[in-house]
Amino acid sequence: MSLRDDFQPRWKLALKWGWLSFAVFILMAPVFYTMYISFNELGFGAKYYIFTFQWYESVFSDKQLIGSLGWTMLLAIITLPIVIPFGLLSAKLYKQSQHKVGIVFVLLSPLFVPADILGSALLVFFKNLNKFFTLISEYTGIYALESWFDLGIMTAVIGLIVYTLPYVFVVIMITMARYKVEQTEAARDLGASAWRAFWEIEFPQIRAGVFSACAFVVILTFNEYTRTSLLKGGFDTFTSVLISQMLNTGMSEESYAMASIVSLVAIIIVSIILIVTAIKTEELEKITRVVKEPNK
Repeated sequence: MSLRDDFQPRWKLALKWGWLSFAVFILMAPVFYTMYISFNELGFGAKYYIFTFQWYESVFSDKQLIGSLGWTMLLAIITLPIVIPFGLLSAKLYKQSQHKVGIVFVLLSPLFVPADILGSALLVFFKNLNKFFTLISEYTGIYALESWFDLGIMTAVIGLIVYTLPYVFVVIMITMARYKVEQTEAARDLGASAWRAFWEIEFPQIRAGVFSACAFVVILTFNEYTRTSLLKGGFDTFTSVLISQMLNTGMSEESYAMASIVSLVAIIIVSIILIVTAIKTEELEKITRVVKEPNK
């Protein structure tokens, strides 16, 4: 990944990358400050700073934090295999449809609604839907229907799907924009089934976008608070524990350490995806240049 541009001096390109790096550093400053605090033996707001790994060693003994982290991971594991196929099919529909504006509006409309309003609307919807199924269970004698839409894992996952689907759609759609539909048509003409044409021809070219969408879903699940807190029922998620501590007793030193671990893992995952994507893009561009200019 060299700083290369045929239309401007190298120093200008380096200056732009420097400015971009500075902007990212400013945006990430709160996260870096949290990491800085997590290594202080005396905790947040202390007059003196004593470097230690103590809080990282004791973080896994905090049952509340570990439990909330487990629930959040479970939500991510359930949401991921549901929302990624939805996003992929939506992106394919967008590319094949003549009504692109309508599809984009429908899929991105959840982003236009504030999180607290959308979460409250879903809460009211599930409450009334649960009353409806309770009424049906009383008339039919099928009492298992009573708990179908009780607040819990299922309602929280539905809220996360509504929240993450627009992001998944946009990420995959951008990656899919470079794919030529004629390649699928050529594979079908050669006798390949629709699934084989997708898996062997299309998916390798949009794989970076799909993996990026997966990373987005996991990160958004860990970051989400408003909708999940309204729809989750009786269990705690990672963000709800951190925010509850901050509003009531203040974050514990173990919480700073756990927040730093989660942030660092997210940064590493996103960085790896970006680096791999950039390398693959550079390789594809080299191949394209060789094909277009075989004698050079």
